[in-house]
Amino acid sequence: MADYIFNVARLLAQTSGSRRTVDVSARPDVLDVPEVIGTVRGVAQLTRLSDAILVTGRMRTVVRVPCARCMDDLDLQLAFDLDDQFVPCIDPVRGGPVDPDDRWLLDRGHNLDLSPVLAEAAISELPPRVVCPGQCRSPLLDQPVTARALDPRLAPLERLRRQMLHQDGDSHG
Repeated sequence: MADYIFNVARLLAQTSGSRRTVDVSARPDVLDVPEVIGTVRGVAQLTRLSDAILVTGRMRTVVRVPCARCMDDLDLQLAFDLDDQFVPCIDPVRGGPVDPDDRWLLDRGHNLDLSPVLAEAAISELPPRVVCPGQCRSPLLDQPVTARALDPRLAPLERLRRQMLHQDGDSHG
C-alpha cells in the first residue's frame, strides 16, 4: 500500500482511545494540486473514537507559487496540520450505510486514504500573496506591456484592451 493509505480494520476493532502512529509520504502527482512540487511528509496519529478514526498530525512540503509583483516562481516550504475524522462506509452495528456527517469515508476494506485530505489541507494553506524576498528583478507594473510576459489567463482581457484602445485612441492608457 502507498504511504498515504492505511488499513485501519484492526484499529476499528479496538476500544476508543486506541492509537497508532504512521509515517506519511505522498508524491505530488497523487494530490493533483499543481502548486505542490515536493513530496508531502509527516507523522500522523490515528486515534480510535467511538464511531470514527481521528487523524491528527503535522505535514510539510514544498510549493511553487508566483510572485505577486514580477510573476517569477518562488519555491516555499509549506507546513500544515491534519485534524480530520474518517468513518466506515458501512455501520458495523446496524449493517447499513453510514451518514458521514461532514467527515471522510473509509473504503469497504477499511482503508483510510489521506490523499484528498492532504490536497485539501495544502490548498487551504497556500499563501494568498507572495512577494520575492528583497527586491524583485523588476516590478511587473513598471514594465511596459510588451516587455512583460502576459499570464495566459489574462490574454482575453489584453485582446479586449487592445480593441478598446484601437477604437478610442491611446488616451485611456
